[in-house]
Amino acid sequence: MPERTPAKTNTQKLREITDSLPEFTHQYFYSGTSSKAILTRLSYALDIKYFLEYAVNFLPYFPDKQVKDLSLADIKQIKATDIDSFLTWMDEDQKLSERTRARRRSSVSGLFEYLINTERKLDYNPVSGSQSVEIPENEYVTYLNLDEQEQLLNCIRYGTGLTKRQLAFHEKYKKRDLAIIFLFLDTGLRISELQALDVNDVVIYEDSFDEEKNECYVLALRKGKKKAGVASKVFFSDESKEYIQDYLESRKIHGEKFTEDTPLFSTTAGERLSIREIQQMLKKYVNASLKRSDISVHKLRSSFAMEFYKHEKNILVLQQRMGHRSINATNIYARASDKEEAVKSSRNWRKK
Repeated sequence: MPERTPAKTNTQKLREITDSLPEFTHQYFYSGTSSKAILTRLSYALDIKYFLEYAVNFLPYFPDKQVKDLSLADIKQIKATDIDSFLTWMDEDQKLSERTRARRRSSVSGLFEYLINTERKLDYNPVSGSQSVEIPENEYVTYLNLDEQEQLLNCIRYGTGLTKRQLAFHEKYKKRDLAIIFLFLDTGLRISELQALDVNDVVIYEDSFDEEKNECYVLALRKGKKKAGVASKVFFSDESKEYIQDYLESRKIHGEKFTEDTPLFSTTAGERLSIREIQQMLKKYVNASLKRSDISVHKLRSSFAMEFYKHEKNILVLQQRMGHRSINATNIYARASDKEEAVKSSRNWRKK
């Protein structure tokens, strides 16, 4: 049987794409975006490649060139009207969504801004003079309400709805899985943040009189807080604390010794859980308890945001808890919550 070819890493994929792009773009990906997550950089590279492929095929300035052969002199010829044509082509010919078009426009603009402000090789960004892409505001957010959250958690606690095969292994993973899912619902952590946590990243104070002192530190993970050694505080509840402590104690009982970089959530072999494994774990419990296909780890983050805003009605605190740079990202949950309450009020009024 032939050996299976190992899947390419995101870093390898990024290198392959950047190798196919013009030389003047390389430094942008090596240093200009180095603080970004690898998936973000990969997205930028794909978007820029997409635009440059459009440019060589549809713009009149360089009909005989391939993407790889484009130079700064070529790029200087691109005008705002060319960006407008690109946006129209994505809309009318490719039928792409507003969000996709807006993202690609932003990615191309980022490259031009880098070449202008950092490398001083261009003096004009044609994207800045082009038409903007209006993204319709979301008024609905897919999330789990408190009753649905409890159904999900009870599936993990008691194995409710799991198959016989799943139940055979359930006790082995129950404490870990409960700590993970509850922490998502309790904090709104991103999956990359939770997956990267080490045991030493969790600081639990014993002063039960100070609710603010139960903290989980996420080092160099929160967007915009990537300075080495600077931690972004993510507060969690006493219930999360109990689940985490219970899980860690079970590992100690089995003889595990914790070091500085011991992963907080691991496989039975002691390896750090992968993002894929966390996603698959959640899918198993969601299928068993809720029979839904629209709940991902990101929807658990949305569940935290929706319930937090309903209770606190403080969008600035929610922005801080979610780690959003822009209040616009947080506003999605405020609008959805307010819309939901308005619909409920209308229904209640009609019943009277």
